[in-house]
Amino acid sequence: MPSQINLQLTGRIGNVVFYKLGDKYYARSIPAQVKQTKATKARATEFGKASRIGKILRHQLLPVIPFPTDNKMQTRLVSLIFKWLQANSKMTIEPVDAVPFINKFQFTEGYSLQERWKVPLEVIHPSPGLLRLKIPAFIPARSISAPAHTVSVVCKISAAGCNVDKGIATGCYSTSLQFDYNNVEVLEQIISLPLSTPTGSLVVTAMSLEYNIPKNGLVQKTTNKAFMPAGIVNVFYV
Repeated sequence: MPSQINLQLTGRIGNVVFYKLGDKYYARSIPAQVKQTKATKARATEFGKASRIGKILRHQLLPVIPFPTDNKMQTRLVSLIFKWLQANSKMTIEPVDAVPFINKFQFTEGYSLQERWKVPLEVIHPSPGLLRLKIPAFIPARSISAPAHTVSVVCKISAAGCNVDKGIATGCYSTSLQFDYNNVEVLEQIISLPLSTPTGSLVVTAMSLEYNIPKNGLVQKTTNKAFMPAGIVNVFYV
């Protein structure tokens, strides 16, 4: 905190700055410069890269993120991306089918997507530029947890890619499916997701659920946060 002094000085002596404000003279100390080590600089660089990747992925996955401005969600995602980058900081990142830390990330709090959606999913990368999401046959009323009076469920699906080293988007694709919420079996489906997958890309597939319920004579999407699950179902690095 500045303090008034009797000396009429201006300028700097060591880490003390003398200055005039109005008709009075003050002095304040300035913090010593802290030299960053190579490890600290590298860590800062990696965190900056994680922040860019997180921002790019969130932007491309907007169709499945119910609360995109949630700062806590953004911080959690960046932290996990940073953790993955740190785990590979001393070696070349190798292609992997299930990226640790980020896999199964939840965009919403409370019950996870996997707890609400009990249908096993499989993401296949059969060729460059194409993903396939395999959904086995299931009965909605048995395999999806839903609020009372639900008449249908919308499943939103998005896939997105980001070049890790360059920090640029490589493309995204979104689609959606709607199921009546009853005991009628839904047949197996394979959803094609056309998406550029160049070498060096982190490729994310995410999903969210929306529940439609009759209200005031109309069928409306529920706004109950307990039934707005959204999360990542697969992440791979190519």
